[in-house]
Amino acid sequence: MKRMLLAVLTDEIYSNKFSDYISHHKNMLIDLVIFTSIDSAGEYVEHGKIDIFLVNDDMAYEAGKLKNIKKIIVLSDGGYTGKKEYPVIFKYQPAGHILKEIFAQAAEDDNIPGMFPAYTSRQAELSAVFSPYGGAGASTYARKLCASMAGNNNVLYINLEIFDSFAEFENNAGGREYIHGMSEAIYYIKQKKDKLAFKLESVIKHHKDGYSYILPVEDYRDLYSISADDMEYFTDVLARGMMYDKIVFDTGYINEAALKLFGICDVLILPKASGELQENKQHSFERLLIRNGMDKVVQNIKYVIMKERWVSN
Repeated sequence: MKRMLLAVLTDEIYSNKFSDYISHHKNMLIDLVIFTSIDSAGEYVEHGKIDIFLVNDDMAYEAGKLKNIKKIIVLSDGGYTGKKEYPVIFKYQPAGHILKEIFAQAAEDDNIPGMFPAYTSRQAELSAVFSPYGGAGASTYARKLCASMAGNNNVLYINLEIFDSFAEFENNAGGREYIHGMSEAIYYIKQKKDKLAFKLESVIKHHKDGYSYILPVEDYRDLYSISADDMEYFTDVLARGMMYDKIVFDTGYINEAALKLFGICDVLILPKASGELQENKQHSFERLLIRNGMDKVVQNIKYVIMKERWVSN
């Protein structure tokens, strides 16, 4: 899988800190090159190409003279008055925020090549949490499961609920913000765009409990627009094209795409039924799977107590 070549030219201390962040997070979508001068960058591009070049605002003019650079992004302290054609990112913010802005720029720029999943032996473990009946505490369980695994793993929580039960807790502002989550990703999923990994990186957030997450859709109809083929492509990019060990889907709807997801996942986690009505709905769901030729999924279902108390096995 070809990775995006990201180059940085700024002061040595800043460049080293940025490089340390990239190395620590082992981002498999980026190859990073650090330059110490415009001359050294010029020598490099005589023999190769740079996808995205991050430069200080006082270096943008000279960087613009170089060939074989697909996109220049200016790292500014807020006083940049140069060419408006260059996107500007505020320099003094967390490196993770800068990366999100870079990935968002890359996803929208046709000059930046995308990438399809690499078919290697490495693959994340996929789990789906689903409840055939309401009030079981499935979403709470899914988030606690992610927190419990986050210590020794890179964990990603994906909210596939038709109504938001998560973003409100993450919004510290007084008003309701637009959610940068699954609704933004779905366009790329449906188009089978090779920029999907970039788009996902731009919307993934990090929870205080140690796991990463993607917020739900803004409109439930976005979820129902995903086909079974779309879901297969989505999970393939997640499992093979990104740096996660475990991915948990909090699934709050059912259709062909959701059934496809259940078949792809390594384990399907359901709440243990309590009472006759819940048992009947559980059996009805199992019969649905069997009618769709998913007997193996039924065998791999893991039933857990969710609402009364949370357990890990």
